[in-house]
Amino acid sequence: MPKPTIRSAQLISPFGVGSLCEIDGQSFFVRGTGSWAKGYNLEKIEVGSLTDWLRPRQLRKPTESVAILRFPHWHFCPECRKMTRWTAEKDKQNLKDDGSLPKPTCDGGKCKNARLVPMRFVAACDNGHIDEIDWHWWAHRSHEPAKHGACSRQTARLHFEVTGKSGGDFSSMVIRCSCGSSGNLEGIADGPLPQKCRGYQPGEQSSTCVDRDNKKNPGAPKPLYMEPRGSSSLHYASVISALDIDGDTEKDSWEKLRADAIYQSTLQTARMLADLQGGDTTMAIQASRPNLEARAIDVGITLEDALACFKADLGTSPAETGPTPPAGEISQQSILDQEFPVLANPKGQNSRWLIARPEKPTSRFGLDELFERFVRVERLREVRAFRGFQRRNVSEKHAMISPSLGRQQPDWLPAMMVLGEGVFLEFSNSAIAGWRKENEEQIEEFTQSHLVGAEALGLPVRMGFNANPTFIMVHSFAHLLLNQLSFDCGYSSTSLRERIYCGTDSEPYAGLLIYTADSDAEGSMGGLSEMGAPERLEDVIYRAVSRSQWCSGDPVCRELDAQGVDGLNRAACHACSLVAETSCTFSNVLLDRVLVSGDGRKNGRGVREPVGYFSKVLEV
Repeated sequence: MPKPTIRSAQLISPFGVGSLCEIDGQSFFVRGTGSWAKGYNLEKIEVGSLTDWLRPRQLRKPTESVAILRFPHWHFCPECRKMTRWTAEKDKQNLKDDGSLPKPTCDGGKCKNARLVPMRFVAACDNGHIDEIDWHWWAHRSHEPAKHGACSRQTARLHFEVTGKSGGDFSSMVIRCSCGSSGNLEGIADGPLPQKCRGYQPGEQSSTCVDRDNKKNPGAPKPLYMEPRGSSSLHYASVISALDIDGDTEKDSWEKLRADAIYQSTLQTARMLADLQGGDTTMAIQASRPNLEARAIDVGITLEDALACFKADLGTSPAETGPTPPAGEISQQSILDQEFPVLANPKGQNSRWLIARPEKPTSRFGLDELFERFVRVERLREVRAFRGFQRRNVSEKHAMISPSLGRQQPDWLPAMMVLGEGVFLEFSNSAIAGWRKENEEQIEEFTQSHLVGAEALGLPVRMGFNANPTFIMVHSFAHLLLNQLSFDCGYSSTSLRERIYCGTDSEPYAGLLIYTADSDAEGSMGGLSEMGAPERLEDVIYRAVSRSQWCSGDPVCRELDAQGVDGLNRAACHACSLVAETSCTFSNVLLDRVLVSGDGRKNGRGVREPVGYFSKVLEV
């Protein structure tokens, strides 16, 4: 086959470093950044929102290729069921003349070069390591040497058979050895595997794996568990996402000026003059003005900006104006806090990477009371940076595996860029406050347990949101609107993505951005931003809210106290509110369409529902 390919948008998630991706029936492991081709292959990406956090690191986008490795190595033939360990050496031996990878095939005479299938299961630990399952042990776990004789791992020939009994569960899956011994996979998913973790990442140097929670044996490695090869719990990516909102701002102008060597020389001379004047900077600024005028023209900024930057730098020490050290871990919520006022600016925005044109909603459907403004985002740029990943359990107790996979951390992180368009809606703070006050008891009853559960799992910090009832309402409405927009503007639902802006109860604000999430041609067709015009968007909102009143899963869907991942949803299922994983940034949790369109009635279980935020829309 030619070189395996995936879309560039998938390289950050779900197929980032350390993940398994299936391409044309074959399974590959994405290796660490230390193995990626350098030079022209890595294109630098800059975004102002992440600059302070990244220093001295950079963001790099691979333009040609990334390093991969076939994993798992164990395959089986669907015809004769023989298991074969297909390693990188076999790939090299069977390379085609054009350098393309071979497709693993069975060498059995009767199989006629049947395509080999990767084994379905792998082993993973909570420290982020992944390994092959010891299939030889499973074939010989009930081995009787007196009956079958000794069996060497080097000479053993294994077969993976499925008997068809027991409904196709693990007890019907059998590993059989040529020595006559065999064992089924019953119990493989019930607890830790018998093998020990060796700190393995395919193609990388093994590291030390230590179970720090094991008080009886603190030096022991973490236990390994079986995971299906396609399981989403094998790879939880930590991704930071930012819109490029800075444009040609004052901050950018100052950075351009500070990079000028003549400006730095002028600043140094001015500091010496100010010291001679006892700290008075008046004469130093006056003497430096001619040079600043020339520098402003050459750099391409105004004299006012140049003077403002010069005065700020003159009043600080040289150490303070130099490169800043890494600012520590940046939170997704802090980035959203920076973006919201820019998108909600009543004057709009017109910069290189963000064009936003606000309009007031009309009184139609009463939407002028629910929203402050609609914004047509005709152009935007989003940058997603891959910070690392965890396996099986996302917890602060478990280390984040860096993109270098244990090698020395490089001075860059893998990233990708999306150019697109969108629609932004700013909610009315007074309307939200009134809605929550009038329905305080019912809203508390419908959201409290889910918010507590999310906090216990650490989701707000990891995913970047403020956990409160307003967030659940805005998030639920976002899914309804996203589905409706995909019907009305021609985009597939997987091409659209949500961005939720929600403040705390003490500092409230709420907004919603639906935008294109593809880096290819479907990323900017122009149809989505056109839907931001009030006369179009109002109809879309009405249809979205109307559809949320009923689900084909009702009354079960509507009346469940908990459903979905970790029971963190209420009235939300695949038939009404869930969207593709690539579209939802919060893993389809904390959703409840009753908060959108509920009418305050008692449901079939005798529980009074809250009145939905958009209930008045349906009364018109």
